[in-house]
Amino acid sequence: MNRKMLAAGLLTTVTVLGATGVAAASTGTGAGSGANGVPTQSVIHFAKGATSATVKGHVDAGEDDRYVFDAKAGQSATFHLTRANSGQTWTLVGPTGPAVHDEHSSRQSDFTYRLPETGRYYMDVTTTRPGNYRMSVSIPASTRGTSGTSGGSHSTGAGTGSGKPVVAEATKINFARGATTATVSAQVGPQQRAAYTFAATAGQRARIQLSGSPTAAFTLIAPDGTPLHTTKTQNQTDVSVQLPASGLYRIDLQDSTTTATDQLTLSLPRR
Repeated sequence: MNRKMLAAGLLTTVTVLGATGVAAASTGTGAGSGANGVPTQSVIHFAKGATSATVKGHVDAGEDDRYVFDAKAGQSATFHLTRANSGQTWTLVGPTGPAVHDEHSSRQSDFTYRLPETGRYYMDVTTTRPGNYRMSVSIPASTRGTSGTSGGSHSTGAGTGSGKPVVAEATKINFARGATTATVSAQVGPQQRAAYTFAATAGQRARIQLSGSPTAAFTLIAPDGTPLHTTKTQNQTDVSVQLPASGLYRIDLQDSTTTATDQLTLSLPRR
């Protein structure tokens, strides 16, 4: 994996999100190169006064490049992906998660979204086949929405063929008194998702086991919105992750192929 960062103008140091609402610096990452398999991050810089920037790179199968940017609620962000093949897709996760655009969306080349929250957004470029890519991001300073945008509310999830998002309300995973393992089950499919939350402290190691449909997959989102595990990760059946922060974590369960009842077991040993 290698990547380059360009901007609409001269690259500068990090820009603070100001009263004008111009997007601040963003960051990009490589494939699983960070601690515990979590991608590291690199910053896309917007030149002073600029509202657009472009990043480009190369990803191999199973890898991902991550970019982040700061923006205000109400700003309209437009994304344009020039990709080498149809296996290249991208996800966008908001400041508090979950994904507002993912690899199952039919709109991979051009997508405009009215951002629902103020804070840091995480964008991952992933692929099932190696190749180069180029992603342009445009975020006008105005907080007014753009007519005809996709999104615009706090609903989240993958776009379906009709362009409507699949929305899943999160259910808290409760552990029996003295227990460190809990199991939940839900029916998921192309039009159905399930979402769960759990509280944990920094340094705990969470083990997530998923059974049922062989095409089921999950995303694990940290309290600050960082994706710790995505549906593109090769291992979807038995995953252990050291949790980086204290707070509320979210698991999004989905299956883009089959509608079936899936079982998810969360183990969270005490430190």
